[in-house]
Amino acid sequence: MKSYRLGLFAEYLAMLIYKIKFYNIVHHRKKNFVGEIDIIACKGKQIVFIEVKARKNNITENIVSQNQQNRIKRSAELFLSYNHKYDGYDIRFDLVFIQPYKWPIIIKNAW
Repeated sequence: MKSYRLGLFAEYLAMLIYKIKFYNIVHHRKKNFVGEIDIIACKGKQIVFIEVKARKNNITENIVSQNQQNRIKRSAELFLSYNHKYDGYDIRFDLVFIQPYKWPIIIKNAW
Protein backbone atom coordinates (compact mmCIF):
# COMPACT_ATOMS: atom_id res chain seq x y z
CA MET A 1 0.00 0.00 0.00
CA LYS A 2 2.91 2.35 0.66
CA SER A 3 4.16 2.06 -2.92
CA TYR A 4 0.64 2.77 -4.22
CA ARG A 5 0.46 5.95 -2.14
CA LEU A 6 3.95 6.96 -3.27
CA GLY A 7 2.88 6.52 -6.89
CA LEU A 8 -0.30 8.53 -6.37
CA PHE A 9 1.65 11.29 -4.62
CA ALA A 10 4.15 11.31 -7.49
CA GLU A 11 1.34 11.72 -10.04
CA TYR A 12 -0.14 14.67 -8.13
CA LEU A 13 3.31 16.23 -7.80
CA ALA A 14 3.86 15.83 -11.57
CA MET A 15 0.48 17.44 -12.27
CA LEU A 16 1.44 20.36 -10.02
CA ILE A 17 4.74 20.79 -11.89
CA TYR A 18 2.98 20.82 -15.26
CA LYS A 19 0.33 23.26 -13.99
CA ILE A 20 3.08 25.60 -12.81
CA LYS A 21 4.48 25.40 -16.36
CA PHE A 22 1.03 26.51 -17.65
CA TYR A 23 -0.12 23.15 -18.99
CA ASN A 24 -3.80 22.31 -18.86
CA ILE A 25 -4.38 18.88 -17.30
CA VAL A 26 -6.85 17.10 -19.59
CA HIS A 27 -7.01 13.74 -17.79
CA HIS A 28 -5.48 11.98 -14.84
CA ARG A 29 -5.22 8.16 -14.84
CA LYS A 30 -7.00 7.78 -18.17
CA LYS A 31 -7.84 4.10 -18.62
CA ASN A 32 -9.07 2.26 -21.70
CA PHE A 33 -9.01 -1.35 -22.80
CA VAL A 34 -5.45 -0.97 -24.16
CA GLY A 35 -3.85 0.43 -21.02
CA GLU A 36 -3.54 3.48 -18.81
CA ILE A 37 -1.97 6.89 -19.28
CA ASP A 38 -0.97 8.56 -16.02
CA ILE A 39 -1.46 12.19 -17.10
CA ILE A 40 -2.61 13.86 -20.30
CA ALA A 41 -1.74 17.55 -20.50
CA CYS A 42 -2.11 20.20 -23.15
CA LYS A 43 -0.38 23.50 -23.85
CA GLY A 44 -1.09 25.50 -26.96
CA LYS A 45 -1.23 23.10 -29.89
CA GLN A 46 0.71 20.36 -28.13
CA ILE A 47 -0.70 17.38 -26.26
CA VAL A 48 1.58 15.55 -23.84
CA PHE A 49 1.14 12.00 -22.58
CA ILE A 50 3.02 11.69 -19.31
CA GLU A 51 4.21 8.53 -17.59
CA VAL A 52 5.12 9.01 -13.92
CA LYS A 53 7.52 6.68 -12.14
CA ALA A 54 8.24 6.88 -8.43
CA ARG A 55 11.12 4.91 -6.97
CA LYS A 56 12.68 4.74 -3.55
CA ASN A 57 16.08 3.81 -5.00
CA ASN A 58 18.33 5.14 -7.77
CA ILE A 59 17.69 2.37 -10.27
CA THR A 60 16.76 4.08 -13.53
CA GLU A 61 17.68 1.32 -15.97
CA ASN A 62 14.76 0.16 -18.10
CA ILE A 63 12.40 2.27 -16.07
CA VAL A 64 9.83 2.11 -18.89
CA SER A 65 10.05 -1.11 -20.85
CA GLN A 66 9.44 -1.32 -24.58
CA ASN A 67 6.15 -3.11 -23.92
CA GLN A 68 5.02 -0.30 -21.63
CA GLN A 69 6.01 2.30 -24.22
CA ASN A 70 4.01 0.48 -26.89
CA ARG A 71 0.99 0.18 -24.58
CA ILE A 72 1.11 3.90 -23.79
CA LYS A 73 1.42 4.74 -27.49
CA ARG A 74 -1.58 2.57 -28.34
CA SER A 75 -3.58 4.12 -25.50
CA ALA A 76 -2.67 7.58 -26.77
CA GLU A 77 -3.72 6.64 -30.32
CA LEU A 78 -7.05 5.36 -29.00
CA PHE A 79 -7.56 8.52 -26.94
CA LEU A 80 -6.85 10.72 -29.97
CA SER A 81 -9.15 8.68 -32.20
CA TYR A 82 -12.07 9.41 -29.84
CA ASN A 83 -11.14 13.08 -29.24
CA HIS A 84 -11.05 14.82 -32.60
CA LYS A 85 -10.59 18.25 -31.04
CA TYR A 86 -6.90 17.33 -30.72
CA ASP A 87 -6.48 16.66 -34.46
CA GLY A 88 -3.47 18.57 -35.74
CA TYR A 89 -1.86 18.83 -32.32
CA ASP A 90 1.79 17.93 -31.84
CA ILE A 91 2.19 14.80 -29.72
CA ARG A 92 4.84 14.28 -27.08
CA PHE A 93 5.55 11.51 -24.59
CA ASP A 94 7.20 12.61 -21.35
CA LEU A 95 8.60 10.65 -18.44
CA VAL A 96 8.60 12.07 -14.92
CA PHE A 97 10.89 10.28 -12.48
CA ILE A 98 10.35 11.07 -8.80
CA GLN A 99 12.40 9.96 -5.80
CA PRO A 100 11.88 10.96 -2.17
CA TYR A 101 13.90 14.01 -1.09
CA LYS A 102 15.16 14.74 -4.62
CA TRP A 103 14.08 17.08 -7.38
CA PRO A 104 11.79 15.45 -9.95
CA ILE A 105 13.41 14.61 -13.28
CA ILE A 106 11.33 15.40 -16.36
CA ILE A 107 12.44 13.81 -19.60
CA LYS A 108 10.67 15.43 -22.54
CA ASN A 109 10.22 13.29 -25.66
CA ALA A 110 11.25 10.23 -23.70
CA TRP A 111 10.31 7.98 -26.62
